[in-house]
Amino acid sequence: MNRKSFIQNSAAGIATITALSSIVSQDHSHDMKDMKTPDSGKYSKAMMSALHCQLQARVCLTHCISEMGKGDKTLAACANSTREVIAACEAFNQIAVFDSPFTKKMAQLCEEICKACATECKKHSTHHKVCKDCMESCLSCAKEMAKIA
Repeated sequence: MNRKSFIQNSAAGIATITALSSIVSQDHSHDMKDMKTPDSGKYSKAMMSALHCQLQARVCLTHCISEMGKGDKTLAACANSTREVIAACEAFNQIAVFDSPFTKKMAQLCEEICKACATECKKHSTHHKVCKDCMESCLSCAKEMAKIA
């Protein structure tokens, strides 16, 4: 590359960077008054309940997978319902943490999913303590979600 090409390419690069910087700075602001700040305590009890439910569902799911590996196919529906609870509780916590306008709808859905999981886990609660624990946690979480919805 000769000196003339180097200068032309450099000038073009600098012009591009300058233009992009100008565009980005027009659309980007660090003004805190424009940011919505969450009320950290507003959903804290429901969020803790969802977190506990999610953890109990993970324990139950692990147990179901282990038992299915040993040939017990009766826990397949329980495993599926726990996977749904894990996803719903995670989604609720992610939405509620910043007080999204969809928090109430997510709470309604989470309540429904937790009740369904509790119904499924109840079928196995007399034989498997982890299913009983998951059922109880799901019922508790559904109760908290109902307070929001």
